[in-house]
Amino acid sequence: MTLVAQAGPLSEANAAKLQKAQSELLSLSYTMHTDSSEEARFYACKLLIKDLVGALKTPNSFHFDFSDLKGVKVIMAPDSSFRFFTWELHVNREEYRHYGAIQYNTGELKLLPLIDRGDQLRQNPETAVTTNTNWLGYVIYDIVRGGTYEGKSYYFLFGYDRHAALSRQKILDVFYFDGAGMPVFGLPVFAVYTPEGHLLEDHTRLVLTYSAEANVAMRFEAETSRIVYENLIIAQAPDGGPISLPDGSYHALEYGTDGRWHEVSKVFDHKYEKAPVERVRPAAERDIMGRTKGQ
Repeated sequence: MTLVAQAGPLSEANAAKLQKAQSELLSLSYTMHTDSSEEARFYACKLLIKDLVGALKTPNSFHFDFSDLKGVKVIMAPDSSFRFFTWELHVNREEYRHYGAIQYNTGELKLLPLIDRGDQLRQNPETAVTTNTNWLGYVIYDIVRGGTYEGKSYYFLFGYDRHAALSRQKILDVFYFDGAGMPVFGLPVFAVYTPEGHLLEDHTRLVLTYSAEANVAMRFEAETSRIVYENLIIAQAPDGGPISLPDGSYHALEYGTDGRWHEVSKVFDHKYEKAPVERVRPAAERDIMGRTKGQ
């Protein structure tokens, strides 16, 4: 994708303006993530959307990193041509809603919203192809170049979804721009296997659903140019029902000459002394605002 009129330098005055806006947005983010009132959380989220769009209208805002805006994840594309803003809203015990936008690297604001339609995709999330208007919904924690498949240059998005009271999800999504420059999520670039060893070739993304009490790693491993993620097994929960847990082994995907990522070994035997990723779990040692729990 070629972008014209890329963002120029951010003036000192506009940087100061955005710094002030970031402080106000941080206050809204705090309320959105921590208030006990569902109504207050929704209202803070609504104001955060409005005020974030207003702040991004500042000329050359693309060069302000919003690094202090806790509770909102800002992820830059490897070539700095666009970036994602994503966050979650705790609706109730069984529901989390996701919000976000794609900002293009332009002087004047070019922004596309991400509309969470994950509730409509629960039946077949791993084979769907979507756009920004029917997005699966998750917080993006990393983006890397994926390769080229059938003439399409694509990225991998690594996402996290709190999902529900007793379950969490890690998502490996595929993202690219179509011929008109519009965003598309999902592309069948995976050659992976079922637990029984049957090849699956229709997956447009990978979704790991696991117990809320577990931590599951999924990341790009730069030193080996592979994607690694933990193997899940079905175990018995304390209430007697089934539960998905990591067993300490890992899957690996490697890029092939066909532009797809192939599972080189269904489950490798190698056990890492430590997980090949910092185990991101907002409810563990730090809350979603980045604070040490108990403070």
